[in-house]
Amino acid sequence: MPVSLNTPHLALIPPISRPPTAQASAQPAVAQAPASVHPDETALLAAYLAAVQRKVLQQKVGLVTVSPQTTLGQWLQDYRNQLEHPVVSGWMRDQNIDIASVSINPATGALSAEVEGVRKTFLPRDNSGWGQVSGPLLAAAKVICPVPGSSLQLTVDGETLKVKVKLIAEFYGKYLPKNGTEARAQIRRLEHNKAFDPIAPNDPLRPAASRSAQALGVHKQHAAQYYASAPQALAFKRLAVDVANNLPNTRAQAKLWAETLIFQLTGKQVDADTIYLNRFKTANTPLSAETATATGWEHPGEEPYSSLRLPDALLENFSEHDGVPGSLDQEAGLYLAGPGQSAKGGYGAHNQFPLAPSALMHASWKTDFQAGMTQKIDNFWSAHTGDYETAIRGEFAYQARKQLKAAQTWPPAERTLQAPEHRFTREDYRLVMGAVPNLPSDENAPLSVEQLKTKATANGRVQAHALNIHGFMSSDILRFSADGGRQVLYIPGAQPAFLRFDSLEKLNQWVTEQTRDPKKREALVAHFPLIYRQDHAAGFAEKAATTLMPILWFSHVGDKKEGLDTIFEKMATGTLKGPAINNGHSPIEGDVFSTLATAAKERMTGDADVMIKSNSEVNRDTWLNDITVAASLLARLAPIAAPVAALAAVTGLAEGVLGTEKALSGDTEAERNDGESKAFDGLLNVLFSVGASGSVEDPFLPPEDQPIAPAPGEAPVVESLQPRVPVNRLQPSQAGNISEHAVANGEQLIENATRNAKGIYQVKDQVSGLDHWFIRYTDTTGVGRVYEVRGDFKLSHDYVQIINRETGKPVMTVHATADGEWARGLGPGGKWPWNKPSAPPGKEAKPLPKVSDAFVDLEGRKLEGAEQIDEYLKMDDNMAYEYSIRNVEDNGVIKSKIGISWDLAEDDFQIYASEAAGPSDFSSSEYSEQFTKDLARFNYSVVVKNGLTDTRTVLTSTAQDGLENTAEKLRQFEALIPNPKLRARISEVAHQGSLAPSTKYLNDEATGLYSGFYLGGRDTEIIIEYDAVTRQAKVNFVGKSTISQPETERYKIPEVEIITKRTLTISESNETQDAANVYVIDKKAPSNIEFTLVLK
Repeated sequence: MPVSLNTPHLALIPPISRPPTAQASAQPAVAQAPASVHPDETALLAAYLAAVQRKVLQQKVGLVTVSPQTTLGQWLQDYRNQLEHPVVSGWMRDQNIDIASVSINPATGALSAEVEGVRKTFLPRDNSGWGQVSGPLLAAAKVICPVPGSSLQLTVDGETLKVKVKLIAEFYGKYLPKNGTEARAQIRRLEHNKAFDPIAPNDPLRPAASRSAQALGVHKQHAAQYYASAPQALAFKRLAVDVANNLPNTRAQAKLWAETLIFQLTGKQVDADTIYLNRFKTANTPLSAETATATGWEHPGEEPYSSLRLPDALLENFSEHDGVPGSLDQEAGLYLAGPGQSAKGGYGAHNQFPLAPSALMHASWKTDFQAGMTQKIDNFWSAHTGDYETAIRGEFAYQARKQLKAAQTWPPAERTLQAPEHRFTREDYRLVMGAVPNLPSDENAPLSVEQLKTKATANGRVQAHALNIHGFMSSDILRFSADGGRQVLYIPGAQPAFLRFDSLEKLNQWVTEQTRDPKKREALVAHFPLIYRQDHAAGFAEKAATTLMPILWFSHVGDKKEGLDTIFEKMATGTLKGPAINNGHSPIEGDVFSTLATAAKERMTGDADVMIKSNSEVNRDTWLNDITVAASLLARLAPIAAPVAALAAVTGLAEGVLGTEKALSGDTEAERNDGESKAFDGLLNVLFSVGASGSVEDPFLPPEDQPIAPAPGEAPVVESLQPRVPVNRLQPSQAGNISEHAVANGEQLIENATRNAKGIYQVKDQVSGLDHWFIRYTDTTGVGRVYEVRGDFKLSHDYVQIINRETGKPVMTVHATADGEWARGLGPGGKWPWNKPSAPPGKEAKPLPKVSDAFVDLEGRKLEGAEQIDEYLKMDDNMAYEYSIRNVEDNGVIKSKIGISWDLAEDDFQIYASEAAGPSDFSSSEYSEQFTKDLARFNYSVVVKNGLTDTRTVLTSTAQDGLENTAEKLRQFEALIPNPKLRARISEVAHQGSLAPSTKYLNDEATGLYSGFYLGGRDTEIIIEYDAVTRQAKVNFVGKSTISQPETERYKIPEVEIITKRTLTISESNETQDAANVYVIDKKAPSNIEFTLVLK
């Protein structure tokens, strides 16, 4: 029997007078429920209305029971099935997750749960494996919980399913009323209809085709396929991550080394990344004992031409010149600041780290650092050789499958545009897959980790060789030879990874062409052991071959004296005749990937051994750089390099990939520990998914050309078909990738150039005498490079325009950031299309504007992932926005960080009575009570300007008592600013109340953050600038905040940061009406808000 909705508990609603049937036509049109409604749907509606009433009456709402016979209940039951699936529950058990505490944000894929009593978050692209088991679960959750920012937590009591009332509202397209008026209107309408309103056919969050019974059936089929392969993908990722986590991290060890040396020399515990070794071209003697430095020199008004964090400085090593007594200390120093201090007092006693760099140099030379690192490397290979072989075997199969599938999609016209060596065919695919004969040749067949672990000898149809050029053998490039002379190279890390040649002669021509281009030559030689590069005594190469490559023993090199650099030079000039490659050179017997693993191990340890034995002082630590090159063998195995990126280069090694403009580098420790990437997800999909197509797609969406038919009784959804735009494969595949415009040899070009405070380098052309300007910028590839910029910039504008060095044409505008970097700028908001007059009646309404709409790539396409910002921030048509995109590291992963900033105008600033200065308990001077309270709470500093010099003092106190803390800071403040009237005026604004406009705006229901999100803890810095000459003061605020969503127990959302800034100016004036106080506060005091989000 249907449940009556006229129940006594709905007391909010006055009795409804039912009009006679004859008068029905006079009533407003109301959407009617379907002809027949399942009784359980009616019961769910009644329960929802009762919960709404309790909410607006501020009573305990509780959870709502959902019958499995309702549409929502069927999807919840499916969600429960996925949650309890052995693959998912097994993963949760491994993570010690309390399954009853699981909450999922479908929009971001984040899982939040209790782990041993502590709330922990798991993300699809972290190293936990959540991304490899969560596909069906997240797909169901997106249907159930379609509103961005909402989360799903299911409570299971036996066979009963319970959820929050908000989830029911969002599933059925309702808003949850906030007050009695809204509740009455909603309850009246739904009670009258006796059903939830039908979902609009064009609802973008709830498309009918994804919610129907048919869609649920398809979802279950896809889930079964997914879980058939998910354990293999999870196992492979765990294996690769384990390899990454265990490989010795040279940079991290160097940081520990630096900190140990500092402690031994000074007794201080430091973070070595906060100390810089700065090198200068000039030096001055300090003028007084107060400004004396540890080196005996200072560098006022000069920018360092080289600035390295201490671990990187130790890895680069000190030179022989540094060992000349007095030279290093005169030309360099250890400081707590990197570049950008020349206009802020330069480098001297005020910002030095009190230790002479020569003392650090000599201490480092006495340390047997290399012995420990060598032992760590040996231990790694002893424990992980097998897993490394498995990883590179999987990478090889992935690259072959990916390249074949890409080639098959090329139209004939596009195929003719490809270089001959890039025209990979199915026959080429079959040839190279002969190296793994135990794997299925079908490029869509799923693999198992056990198959990848299995060693196998190449079948008889393929001959595998190490690439051997004039007797010098590559440590990682493979050459496959087929009957008839066809050749295929496998170059780990290259894109494409396989190059094919119709004959050995064509391959020899290609190798010669590489030697004639400096960048390509350097890329090719990087695949050979470093000991082969230099000229040497006869017999050296033969000895090295037996030492480094015992299983790749080759002949013909015992009498060689010329190194590979000389050989390549002769090949380039044509003075070395004959073929570079002979067909019989360096055959591989046995398993190909065991051979590659052994070669990588022997190269790392062999190069280190050779370089450590050098007698030259310059080479004491050069082995580190050489081991870096050897370790890059592993880093080049992308996308295996994603979870194995701890193997990346130590000192910013950049490698040009053969025949392309691409470069790889490892500029930071975080990059070298990158545990995940989209490329790695692609590998998992291609190798382990059933019927994998080679693209990383949501397996639960219906195919585009086979829409799911609606269930009986559902109205079909008709959409106008848009012509598909053909993919332009000749364009960069990543938004914001401008690496092709980078300056060749840019680092060498700016090495000795003058760098200004904004990080712009000035270089004079030696021929024309003209000045050129350059910056370092990191685009979406995650690699920092040097670019030329237009010379008509103004430093005050904080932006420059990157240009193509050859053509002078503009490429991109970038903006200076607060941390001294450059970020892509999208310019001011201006007048957007949604600010234009509304469309005439009858025309289709446009979607409401979103903040994410402005984030587009170079070709005008919406930036992938930008919609995440719409979960948090509302669009305000009254604001003129500025947008930015930059690349950042997040736990070792290169991610996009998008930003939006705007000003809140203030043209009539007023002091409230509660902020006015008055008698104080702490001093005979008058102060605002708000100021004296905040002195103990926030970070205050005072900058005193006296002509050309600035002195900054941080107000500090060692007192434990809060009152004494305030008093001590106040005494410092009074000593720095002598005028009591000015101090009183400063106190009226130098407190957290001055940030109130931005706080109010962000928390207002009509603007700022969406409902449910709140500003979290704030780190506030207040900088008071006092100009002793003009007697003017400025109070600068910088507040950094996070946001929270308490309802979902997200008490800190780490990827979001809000920075609020405000400056208030106080000047002396003769126009004031108050003779007792001649200082006035400028009425114009706008606030600036910047909202940034690191995209997942």
